[in-house]
Amino acid sequence: MDSDTKNDKKIIQSVQRAGEILSLYIDNKNLGISDLARSLSLPKTTIQGLVTTLAQMNYLEKDPFTGKYRLGPRLFQLGMSYAANMDMLTTARVWMERLCFKFREPVNVGMLVGKKALILFRAEPDKNFKTFPQSGTIIPIHSSCIGKILFAGMTPQRLEEALKDYNFEPLTENTITSREEFLKELEQVRNDWISFDREENFIGMAGIGGPIFNHSGHIIAAFVLTGNADRINEMRDSIIREVKNTSKEISAQFGFR
Repeated sequence: MDSDTKNDKKIIQSVQRAGEILSLYIDNKNLGISDLARSLSLPKTTIQGLVTTLAQMNYLEKDPFTGKYRLGPRLFQLGMSYAANMDMLTTARVWMERLCFKFREPVNVGMLVGKKALILFRAEPDKNFKTFPQSGTIIPIHSSCIGKILFAGMTPQRLEEALKDYNFEPLTENTITSREEFLKELEQVRNDWISFDREENFIGMAGIGGPIFNHSGHIIAAFVLTGNADRINEMRDSIIREVKNTSKEISAQFGFR
């Protein structure tokens, strides 16, 4: 018997199925028993037992109005604990705070979770004034500097899968609204690994972002300095230089050359 077969036998099916249920929430906020059963091709009775158990453990919670289930507080606690222990965050925080205070504008750091971009943390120039987005926020891919960087770093096959049925929702008059336009944008991002938010999420707000590479050259996260569009545009060249330098220095700490 080979090692793969031995490893397969060690898998506990009910735990595997519970994991598959939770994984569906990466791309969905609320799911009912029928939704889960259809997605996993399992009987509703099987799903019901698993979901009831996950709800009792606070990994899921039931919406009293819709009867559907969403992620519970226990998963949020685990996620925040995971984020707090990530070496990347410890290393990145110093550089992001440096960039933030140099320009007196907020800096966000995000990474991919499934097909979505999640804000890991945010450096604020003024601790008493917090603005959107905060840690734990899911942000749009097509209109954000972080999303553009993360998708630009994907392999063609993974990018094709991620863009399947993607909704290019127009958030402002400047938002990219088509797949073709977005792919052209990603090509520009790859030219020098700088991305731009040209008031695509909010009129009057702009941003300039860059990647964080690991030792093997893969993008593990992205960051963006955001602020008043007029001020960002006035300091555009200076910000670009500093974003490139920050990307270079922090990536070097992860072994990227």
